[in-house]
Amino acid sequence: MLMRKPLSVLRAVIPAITAVVALSADASERGVEVAVDLGEYQWKNRVLLIFAPARGEPLFQTLHDSLMVRGADLADRDLVIFEVFESGPSTEGGEPLDPETARLLRKKFQVPNGAFSVILVGKDGGVKLDRQERSSLEQIFALIDSMPMRQHEMRRENP
Repeated sequence: MLMRKPLSVLRAVIPAITAVVALSADASERGVEVAVDLGEYQWKNRVLLIFAPARGEPLFQTLHDSLMVRGADLADRDLVIFEVFESGPSTEGGEPLDPETARLLRKKFQVPNGAFSVILVGKDGGVKLDRQERSSLEQIFALIDSMPMRQHEMRRENP
């Protein structure tokens, strides 16, 4: 025999179902943001994001060329490099980065189309540098080396 639920029970259940649907929608939206979550690097790596319209951008090319010959210095500073372009393939640590993730990174760090930008994220997850102009690798290394966590790392490496 099928029993009918009282109307008061339905009135209580409908808002709960609505809340679950709203939470599911929110989770799926956050799922998209997970694609640009840099949390996997926190406390392990510093992250240098270089945004440019395309790989041929002169400001990008100058910095990129410097990075290519300083691999040991990058490793010493636990630095992961993101190269994020509006057109052409972007990379994360030298590996391909899908276009949607590249777009979401631009959005997350509020880098407008057509802009060049260099953003350094520290091991603590905080933005340490946000520059829309020429940035030399020496300036970036000097900033990193002045950070308390890096100072501690250097003392530990060279007691």
